[in-house]
Amino acid sequence: MFEWNGKIAPDGFLHKRLAITQERRALAPGTAVKLYFLAVKDTEPEIFRASSILSYAILLGGVLTIGIALYMVVVSYSGLPFADGWMEVQVAAGGGNLLSPAWLWERDNEHRVVIPKLFQAADMRLFQGRQIFLLASIFGIQLLHLALLSWSMQVLGGWRGALWRTGTGLAAFCLFCPIQWPNFVWGWQVCFVLPQLLATVSFVALLLYWTKSQQDPEKLWLTFLMVSILAAVGAAYSLASGNLLWPILILAALYLRLRRAAVLSYAIAAVVSTGLYFYRLNLSSRWEHPENTIASKLVSPLTSVRYFARLFIGSVTDRGTHAAEFVLLAVLVIVVIVLFPALAYIRKFRVFGIQLALMMMFWGATAMLLAVGRAGSSIEQAMEPEPRYQTVALLFWCSVGLLLLGSAFLAPGRMRYGFLAAQVCLLVIFVRGAATASQPIGKAREHGFALRAAAACLLTGVHDLAQLKRACTIVDIVPRAARYLKANHLSVFAGTVPSELGKPLEDVFPVTSSGDCTGVLEAVAPIVEPSGPGLRVTGWAWDVKHQRSPSAIVVTTNGIITGVGAVGGWRPDVAAMQSGISSSYAGYVAYLPELEGISVVNLYAILRGRPPTACRFAMM
Repeated sequence: MFEWNGKIAPDGFLHKRLAITQERRALAPGTAVKLYFLAVKDTEPEIFRASSILSYAILLGGVLTIGIALYMVVVSYSGLPFADGWMEVQVAAGGGNLLSPAWLWERDNEHRVVIPKLFQAADMRLFQGRQIFLLASIFGIQLLHLALLSWSMQVLGGWRGALWRTGTGLAAFCLFCPIQWPNFVWGWQVCFVLPQLLATVSFVALLLYWTKSQQDPEKLWLTFLMVSILAAVGAAYSLASGNLLWPILILAALYLRLRRAAVLSYAIAAVVSTGLYFYRLNLSSRWEHPENTIASKLVSPLTSVRYFARLFIGSVTDRGTHAAEFVLLAVLVIVVIVLFPALAYIRKFRVFGIQLALMMMFWGATAMLLAVGRAGSSIEQAMEPEPRYQTVALLFWCSVGLLLLGSAFLAPGRMRYGFLAAQVCLLVIFVRGAATASQPIGKAREHGFALRAAAACLLTGVHDLAQLKRACTIVDIVPRAARYLKANHLSVFAGTVPSELGKPLEDVFPVTSSGDCTGVLEAVAPIVEPSGPGLRVTGWAWDVKHQRSPSAIVVTTNGIITGVGAVGGWRPDVAAMQSGISSSYAGYVAYLPELEGISVVNLYAILRGRPPTACRFAMM
């Protein structure tokens, strides 16, 4: 805020005021006053009021996006590892040390995930392997990334008021958009979100080193240089794409004309880090199959282009792949046309503009690397990039959007209406995101339900291979890993359920009236796996008392708890046919061992409350 003729000037125009004040020294007094007058005259009050209101709405939209992401994490939570998360359990079950240098350095396909393995080890050793630490770390990393971007807007870009609120809201939306749902509900995905944060840290530290060196050339400012280099090393040893930072950092150092020692520091660090990374990185097994050879990828560049198209805009269209390619081409043409005027923003406020340019280069290069690396699979898989890769596309578009916002805000005269139009476009995107958020949230809930059902298999000793495959693609490692988890009270064996099995129901849960719940037992199927025979019971249940799905299912045999189950399966038919049921996630799957002799089997819904209560809704 500043005053002009005794009145408060519109919010956010401190930059233009300071720029004109600096030019004033080199001009005649009359000219300087005239420029100052024109600058203030161009600030139309109605634009600023509308922009200010919209900026608060955009910031609120970003905050609500964070809330939606948090909700998604909570409703889809399971303490069971998923996919690559079983690697650490397998190593520990075999007597390996999760902190040994040999294990930390061992490659995972083309990646050296040293730092994510440390997160996994901390979860196993300090937090009982319940995935809570990993999921909280992912969410915290995204919050730190948002805080860093918002801070750099202020410090490196000088953004204030409506411009800062709009930029922060956009960054929050892109970082927490539910479309990237696997990164929020899968603990192993620390390895995917961490390099993105470290890349931004590296760029910001580089630019701080540059600005501080200009302000005080006598001081070395080694702290910022070391932070930039160490962040780049951390990104490289979190995911293979982190190695793309080195050429970008070296080019940036040359462009900014940093001290020779600084440029050499980046170059030496790049050579050492990359050399160690690829030392004995045997990728021959990665190309054993003919369809995965490098040649097969190079001879089909169109496949990579299609993958690239689907990665960047496939999530916003329901058309076929050809439509996605045409839309991508149109979007890129529009971006290029609009972005050229926006490049003037880099010249006016170079520091934050350069940061945005560096971020766009890194995430664009990461997307290209993903396209080349993943498009060698089948056409169906290549045309449908996994939702977790949307993080890269979202961050790229975030950088583009921030650059356009800064350019539009600084535009002279009536061209500033472009900033208002950009805010309206952002709100439209936010509204569309809210309208379609149920789809990724639904997928996340289905993922969590599948893991909780697999956990019920392990807790009861019933090996339903079809269900276990949904938690771990290599089912053969599950029995041994499960025995290790059970012996050490880790993961799903760390809770109270293992101690409840084999006890009378009344000793564990108060029994409430059957009118407090409703449900149906629809099918009973035998599991004939020799290593773990039993019964799979399916149906739906509803907590009438609290108007929500039960927290779990308990199965009793002659009054003794012998089975458990998960609730949350997608059953839209139940909500459509049963009045009073407001959620479509009422399906359940429960497991119990084989029955012996004459048995009375009852199914109970566990109702949330303090204490939780058991409500009988069906019997076998």
